[in-house]
Amino acid sequence: MTNDATTPMTNDLNLPGPDAGYIATFGSGEPHTLFSHGFAGAIRDTRPFGTGITGTRHFLHLPGHGGRPSPGPGWTYPQIAEALAEALRTTSATRALGVSMSAGGLLNLISNGHPVTRQLEKVALVLPASFTGFTAEVLDRNRSYLETLRGLVAAADIEGITDLMLSREPAEVADLLPARAWTRAKAENLVETDMSDGLGLALEIAVDGVSSNGGADADDAVAGNGGADAVDGGAVDAGADYGAVDERLAALARFPGEILVLTHTDDPAHPVEIAESIAAAISDSRLEILPAGSILWRGRHEVRRILGEFFG
Repeated sequence: MTNDATTPMTNDLNLPGPDAGYIATFGSGEPHTLFSHGFAGAIRDTRPFGTGITGTRHFLHLPGHGGRPSPGPGWTYPQIAEALAEALRTTSATRALGVSMSAGGLLNLISNGHPVTRQLEKVALVLPASFTGFTAEVLDRNRSYLETLRGLVAAADIEGITDLMLSREPAEVADLLPARAWTRAKAENLVETDMSDGLGLALEIAVDGVSSNGGADADDAVAGNGGADAVDGGAVDAGADYGAVDERLAALARFPGEILVLTHTDDPAHPVEIAESIAAAISDSRLEILPAGSILWRGRHEVRRILGEFFG
């Protein structure tokens, strides 16, 4: 596989390079808001979330995306959290929006009491995919999906990957030509870049008993060695430190900033129960659950309304 980081520099504002910390900046003045994408996502995907948001908007490419080198096989939420922390320090952002894996990274940062979170006043968690664990049903489904996806990536089957990804979307979304083109671009990146190093993230836990400074055992997660003990409606790793998990949840509950949890129904990659568990753990948070396919395709006006109200 090749690495997009070896491609020549361009003037595309959606492809910031290392000199900019892989951050594209738009707008001016206060406040500063950081936006970060989900797995296989890009700045192009997160820019619509910034529509109508005042101040300076910073859009980040995480490692393994947009030409930024992967940290290597077996990505973990502490790694994502540290990349987000670096971007928050660089931009001095007081507000943040994270989609899917970035939502998990922000949860990891806040639950560990990372110093950079002291500057955060508002955090939007969009389509969270992981919290303290997964139900047995979700875990089995993620393992099966991941096994199939790994095989297709190894075979460089771009059309097969595209079809598999679209199979998780509502039929009316999967049939949209723009949705297929968007998904195919993701499939190409999985085959042609080092983004595939992060495939195992589908089984990783965002908030567990592992410090964000220490990392997690990605091999155990990818191999599916997690236990099925219930914690806040999910399964946690068999070797988890339950006291540490409680401490992480307590840190979330103490977070003084405002938190919005935004998701939609009928999305196997982002189960509603995960968003509900996050909202339950953070009593003052705001939970919004939209109809299936809303957030990326069919409900953009409603998403902009909600984010506009939240961020002001």
